[in-house]
Amino acid sequence: MPFFIFVNVVSFAVAIWVFFDSQKRGSTVGRSLLWAAGVFLVLIVFLPLYLAARKKKERAQAAAREASTPPALNMCFYCRQAYEGSPSSCPHCGQNLKM
Repeated sequence: MPFFIFVNVVSFAVAIWVFFDSQKRGSTVGRSLLWAAGVFLVLIVFLPLYLAARKKKERAQAAAREASTPPALNMCFYCRQAYEGSPSSCPHCGQNLKM
């Protein structure tokens, strides 16, 4: 009997964590409740599914951020022209940029 109480307490604690974690990551309340209920009822199945879905969403958000940010431009100290990347000399004035 104490084993089943322990399992239920652990499942409940993990379900609460899943609920708040999915809320923090931008899920709706309904979706968060569904994840939490699934984790509470069948922990061994839904927790790995939640973690995989969370990782996939993080990768998609990171790819969207990278696609939306323009490449970083650096400024030449000598001619004040912008250049991209890290060349050894300025593509505009030819001054040595690496010291």
